[in-house]
Amino acid sequence: MHVAFIGGTRFIGRAAAREALERGHTVSVLHRGEHACDLRGVRDVRVDRNDPSALSAALARLAPDVVVDTRAMTRVDAQVTSLALRVVGVPGVVLSSMDVYAQFGRLNGLPAPEPEAVVTESSPLTIPFPFRGIAPDLGPDYDKKEVEAELESAVRQGGPPVTVLRLPAVYGDGDYRRRLAGVVARIDVGERIFPCVSGASWRQSHAHVRDVAHAILLAAERAASGYAVFNVGERETPTMRARVEAIARTLDVSVEWREESGELVDELSFLGAMPNDFVVSTAALRAALGFDELTTERERLADLIDWSRRSRPN
Repeated sequence: MHVAFIGGTRFIGRAAAREALERGHTVSVLHRGEHACDLRGVRDVRVDRNDPSALSAALARLAPDVVVDTRAMTRVDAQVTSLALRVVGVPGVVLSSMDVYAQFGRLNGLPAPEPEAVVTESSPLTIPFPFRGIAPDLGPDYDKKEVEAELESAVRQGGPPVTVLRLPAVYGDGDYRRRLAGVVARIDVGERIFPCVSGASWRQSHAHVRDVAHAILLAAERAASGYAVFNVGERETPTMRARVEAIARTLDVSVEWREESGELVDELSFLGAMPNDFVVSTAALRAALGFDELTTERERLADLIDWSRRSRPN
């Protein structure tokens, strides 16, 4: 099978492209050239994904069996992707985010109904453009709900099938946000006492990048017949306190906890007070696509520790 990735030079996209190569697929990576494509064996194609004609023409020349879009951030992006899929006539897999949910927005102080114990694909969605004024780096038009709505509309109007994967907080090799790296850094300098608020007892769904790559390839290999949406994430969601303690065990140390009353430093802010849990069900993905983690807990944590050290600023 020939898999064409829109994006695919960094973190999740790169991991998925590498997973596709390891499974024996032909892989093309279409990107604008801001980051080098360093995977051996891929077809490296420079193209502006914001140019509908150029992207469609590039994909038509490649003639892939499926297109994976890792970089659809706005409704306009989704329109470009939908057009390209229609031109080429192949299914698509598009990466979305769990930030579409109202319960996630509630973590940022946005209006939302009372929290659910477990969030599913049919749970309430958050307000339009939820990051305006909160995360300006995402741009004013960022909204994965807009992306999803455009894709669903295109499929209903006769476009090729599309599978949307809503991703959680993803960590591991290549994570430029360096999630949980502050824990490793603190232990590496000899700290054994961690600050927390309310016992760091809140929970948020995460996933290791290799397991996310596996989910992406399953969606590509088993293309939906219409429009489908799946949550991607870990089977069980521990507390943040338990995550820290698991990292410490992997490093053969034990940690203690100190309850605080105020805000924590940025790198440990996830151990602070939160208004609710954000635990997301992945039962639909596991039932429909047969998803299960490729990695063990030990492998996930070892990779997290290795990447945290390799990516540490000098």
